Amino acid sequence: MSDFDRHGRKRWYVRLVVNGKNVKRRILATEGTERWVAEYQRHLADLQAPKDAKRSPRVKVHSLEWLINQYLASTEFQEAKPATQIQRRSILLRIAKDNGHRDCRTLPRETIEAGRDKRAKTPGAANNMIKVVKSLYVWGIDAGHVTHNPAEGVKRVRMGESTWKPWTEDQRKKFTDRHPFGTTARTAYHLAFDGGLRRSDVVRIGRQHRDATHLRIDQKKTGKRVSILITPDLARALDTAPSPGNGLHYVQTAWGKPYSEKGFGAAVSRWIKDAGLPDSLSIHGLRKADGVRMAESGATENEIAAKLGHSDTRSASIYTKGANQQRLSDAAIRRVMEQSESKSAPLGTSVGQKIPENVMESRPILASGGSGET
Repeated sequence: MSDFDRHGRKRWYVRLVVNGKNVKRRILATEGTERWVAEYQRHLADLQAPKDAKRSPRVKVHSLEWLINQYLASTEFQEAKPATQIQRRSILLRIAKDNGHRDCRTLPRETIEAGRDKRAKTPGAANNMIKVVKSLYVWGIDAGHVTHNPAEGVKRVRMGESTWKPWTEDQRKKFTDRHPFGTTARTAYHLAFDGGLRRSDVVRIGRQHRDATHLRIDQKKTGKRVSILITPDLARALDTAPSPGNGLHYVQTAWGKPYSEKGFGAAVSRWIKDAGLPDSLSIHGLRKADGVRMAESGATENEIAAKLGHSDTRSASIYTKGANQQRLSDAAIRRVMEQSESKSAPLGTSVGQKIPENVMESRPILASGGSGET
């Protein structure tokens, strides 16, 4: 596995699950050299070997923990997007801790169902667990390690309503009134709303990603590059962004250091509270609000997906369906109103002809539900 330090330098590691624990060794040699390969093999052998001749191997062959390690070292896993690797490794580590001793070849479906039920209060986590185990065993079958998939046919937990609520126009105004241009909060606001960036990218983006017209960055979650047209509001936010340490990042702490994702989340919560807004709001809700705004403006699913960096249009369709429903609903109401006007028009007045004001005043007003309440 690999990651990047805060200076953008790539770091390589050998990482295995050993006795339910995540063990990582850093490779110090230069990538691509023979020394790098030798160091990788040495770390791998050391982690997989018994501590001494009198003790049994740390990981028993054909245990679930053994299968997980084979998968983590596979090309399929290494070629997955970084965010996917992080998510899958975290889930597999917890599985190895609870069931790593079990024989992967005979693991029953009931074990997966028990894991699902244990996570039922968080449907997303439960469904992700099922998905990851299913992927693990699909790979294991192809590799010849197992012959069955215990996650096959396990029912997913029904997802509830999304907790990521789009910010309303009033909420956005209240936030911007409290946090003017020139504050870190306002800069982050425009990166999330006008830029449509996720939290993981708001904390990474900087002046090196900007050219005359766009911000361009490879998303952390998907690895997909997005090019964001710089609007006047976004340009003003970037131009006035505080830079206490003269660093490249647009969003920095008071000490001139880039935020961690968790630290940034805590800062956003403070900014939301300072603006007198409900604590249920999040920075991701601004990205959602951007999607809603684009859909209501008539943007296509492909256009929304391109702006937000989605790999397909499935997520974008959620926004367009909502906007289309609103447009169709409005069109239906207008048809009813036009038909009502036509029926109540005086003799000699054609449809589309302006009805005299005194006649309009004498007609009953159309109200939803007939109760006068809207």
